[in-house]
Amino acid sequence: MRTSCICLALLASAGLASGGCGGAGEPSLALTDGVAVALEGCAYSFQTPKETTAPVKDDGAVGTTAVDPRNLHLAYVGDPKTTIAVTWSTGIDTRGTVVEWGADASYGHKTPGFWFAYPADLSGSDPPSVGVHQVHLCGLAPGTTYHYRAGTAGHMSADATFSTAPADGRPVRILVAGDSRGNAATWGQVLQAGAGEAPDLAIFTGDANDLGSIQDDWEAWFAAGKGVLEHLPLMMVHGNHEINARHYFSQFPMPGNQQWYSFDFGQAHATVLNDTPPSNDQGSIAGAQKTFLDDDLGKTAQTWKLVSHHRPAYTASLGHAPSTDLQMAWEAIFDSRKVDMVLNGHAHAYERSYPLQAGQVVADGQGPVYIVEGGGGADPYMVAAQTFTAKAMQTFGYVILDVTAQKLTMTAKDLSGSVVDTYSITK
Repeated sequence: MRTSCICLALLASAGLASGGCGGAGEPSLALTDGVAVALEGCAYSFQTPKETTAPVKDDGAVGTTAVDPRNLHLAYVGDPKTTIAVTWSTGIDTRGTVVEWGADASYGHKTPGFWFAYPADLSGSDPPSVGVHQVHLCGLAPGTTYHYRAGTAGHMSADATFSTAPADGRPVRILVAGDSRGNAATWGQVLQAGAGEAPDLAIFTGDANDLGSIQDDWEAWFAAGKGVLEHLPLMMVHGNHEINARHYFSQFPMPGNQQWYSFDFGQAHATVLNDTPPSNDQGSIAGAQKTFLDDDLGKTAQTWKLVSHHRPAYTASLGHAPSTDLQMAWEAIFDSRKVDMVLNGHAHAYERSYPLQAGQVVADGQGPVYIVEGGGGADPYMVAAQTFTAKAMQTFGYVILDVTAQKLTMTAKDLSGSVVDTYSITK
């Protein structure tokens, strides 16, 4: 059963339930259509996904199953210079949700969060079985490293660190990877190799698993990232294999409506789109998302404009054809708003196009460069160079973006760390 009501236990000022309708201290496990959560001290709010239970504020509850935090990871829902979102999972009977944080491992600050749960089966008819915990830290100092640990009394994670984005224009480094598609072993190798480049942020270009509703695959994906995801903020791009599942949206809080959003990081502005929206929202590609894309890119004053979505408009892959629907919907905006790079996955290879305007090759700096990084573990696709292809390789690997005020440098590497391609733009 779904309900948009949080019962009389709703704390209207916080947007959270302290208990459920069925009994004192126990939350309802009825599914909702999403509930808005006001976050104390933050300039933004958050809405829980559809097909999840009503959010419950930290109540210190410790259950008997899956108590210790797992799948701990970081993201930016608010301004990356001053906020961080910490997310982890437990069983559904542990609702205690706090993050201790500070300048060192003595912490000194303790921020409570909220919990909700979702069913792990495809249809959503089973009882909720996965508990998700979120804590949003706001009012942080830009360009600062913090220590933190997450969980609840007696069941806290190990000490970890995160860093906020700089506010002074200093260089930043972004790791780009995608298409692990259920190959957790190779995904772990890609992530570890990429993390060895000391990135400040990661962007995942979609298709983490073969099917976004298989919870066991998510558990393996997170396990492969252990030791990295606790420290490296990760911004997710929805891929077609995520199937807009509650599992995906529950585990990865993103800005805005979580499907399409934008954020600034260093001198870069990143716009993220969902090119495989739900079947009842396919019109958003040429409708709401197109409008958002044009408005968002038109408003930013950042030096560099990056766009990321899953299906490439241009690809030399023999596994997927270029997405002509996306060319028709978005390419003219990429061109007119002077996007520098478009970051995609979907094709299981590494590719770089020449700069393009209306599909035609132009001089450096005169049109977007389309980068495909789909070498995160899925079976590699063969490639055949096209007229727009500057480089195409069948390989596992990752991309590093080095962003300064004057220069954007892209370096593609394989799993051995060998450079397979590099390209830069200077302004």
